[in-house]
Amino acid sequence: MTRVDRRCTVLLAVAILAVTEGPAPPRHTVVGHFNVPGTNTRRVSGSSANVIANPGFESSNVDGGWHQCGDVRAYVTRDHPFSGSYDEYSGTANGRSEPTGNSGVCQEVTIPRGGLLTAKLYQLSNEADTAFAYQEADLLDNRGNVVVNLYKSVNNNTSWVSGMWNLGAFAGRTYWLYFGVHGDGYSSLSTQQFLDDVRLAGSASAARK
Repeated sequence: MTRVDRRCTVLLAVAILAVTEGPAPPRHTVVGHFNVPGTNTRRVSGSSANVIANPGFESSNVDGGWHQCGDVRAYVTRDHPFSGSYDEYSGTANGRSEPTGNSGVCQEVTIPRGGLLTAKLYQLSNEADTAFAYQEADLLDNRGNVVVNLYKSVNNNTSWVSGMWNLGAFAGRTYWLYFGVHGDGYSSLSTQQFLDDVRLAGSASAARK
C-alpha cells in the first residue's frame, strides 16, 4: 500500500466515524406538568411559626405535607444535607441528563400575614440558559397553574445558598408551593436541585396587628 493509499484509508475511516456519530439531536421544548393533588390535603395558617410541614425532609420521604408534583419522580436523599440527615433532590435518578418534564415537590400552604419564605438551595447545572431546562420555584393554584414564579435559573454552585421571598402581598391565600427542576430529556447536559430547611412564617410585627 502506498503512502497515498494509506492516507486515503485514514481519511475514509474518519469520514465513516463522523457519519456514524452524527450531530447531536436537535432539542425541543418540553411542556412540563404540575400534578397537584386533586383535593385539599392540608391548609396551615399562622403568624410567626413555620407553616411548612416536614421542612427539612427528616421523614426520609416525600411525605408529611410534601407531594410528588411533577412528571418525573423527585427524591429525598442523604446527599450533603444543609442540616439534619436528609434533603430533597429534583432531577434524574443518576444525576446525568435532563428529566423529561418536571421533577419536583409541592406542599399546600396558606400564606400568613407578612409571610416570608426562605429555603436552602444547592443547585447544579451545565446549561447555558433556561431555554430547555432550569431550576425553579412557584406558587401554583389547585389546577397546577403557575400563579407566581419565584425563580427560574440554571445556577451551578457547589455549596448551599439561601433563598428568600417576601410573600406578604398574598396573605390569606392558599397555594401549592413548588420546588423542582424542568428538563427536556437531553442526555448530554444535566440540571439538578437539592432543597432543605424550607420555612414560611409571618413577621412578628404582622402578627401583632
